[in-house]
Amino acid sequence: MQPDAGNSALSSRGINYANPDFVILKYEEVVPSLALREYIECYWTLVSDCSLENELCLPDGSASLIFNFGLPYRRAVCHRPNEWMQVGRHSLVHQNKASVLINQQSPVRMLGVRFKPYGMAPFFKVNMNQYPPPFILNGSMLFKWLGSLKEKLWETDCFSERTALVDHDLLRRLPNTPPPDPLVKESVSIMVKNRGVIKIGDLLEQLCVSKSNLEKKFQEHVGLSPKILCNIFRFNSIVYNHQMNPVPSLTELSYKQGFFDQSHLVHNFRSFTGLPPGKFFRQENLLVEMLRQSFEARTMEIY
Repeated sequence: MQPDAGNSALSSRGINYANPDFVILKYEEVVPSLALREYIECYWTLVSDCSLENELCLPDGSASLIFNFGLPYRRAVCHRPNEWMQVGRHSLVHQNKASVLINQQSPVRMLGVRFKPYGMAPFFKVNMNQYPPPFILNGSMLFKWLGSLKEKLWETDCFSERTALVDHDLLRRLPNTPPPDPLVKESVSIMVKNRGVIKIGDLLEQLCVSKSNLEKKFQEHVGLSPKILCNIFRFNSIVYNHQMNPVPSLTELSYKQGFFDQSHLVHNFRSFTGLPPGKFFRQENLLVEMLRQSFEARTMEIY
């Protein structure tokens, strides 16, 4: 079966200097082959000829397999900005409850596989609850799992060729991959369609399931509780909608997004970014701005 990635770009954006050979930052997404879309949201690439300095990356409820073709980069949770961790060529990164800061010297060349929240567990046959952030597999364990793919990816510098190689390799593994858990899958679909604005009690009633049963399945297949994942979807929706259609005050933003008052909104932003909303929106966050353009379209289309 031949992969059909590489010709279905969901979004592509670059910010460039006058010199077309020098890229400030470019982010692109491509959908995987049809058979893989049960597990994977998209393939993505991040390219820059400038260094990344404290670029903020919001939690999105997804885990990623990341290939780094540049220098090792550093990442730190936003609440602990001085506790940097160096990441090498390959990493299988766990979902986070908060944003991370990314630092990398130029040139930046990354390729990633963004799994659906429940897609990584069956693919790698892991219990997500046993792998606290930031990594599920790293170093020699992941190196062994990747096999010959890791050498093939370094034989080309073309994004479409690299995504085709990854797509083909993951398709090869599909016959031995169990399907996603149907209850978790349906739960995530409901959360996405409601943009995270749904009470867990209403979700349980809609699914006719107990809280303990859903919690257990989410910890095993997602690595986050239903409430946290729901809040992540809600937070991203708030950020990206406000960037497109700003409101004049935090009070109006609070009520528009269903918060009881402004303090609840501020607490939400501090929890996910370490910053109050006013300061967050005043900052220039190139990665956040680029991801905004694909987040809602991607999530609403594939769930």
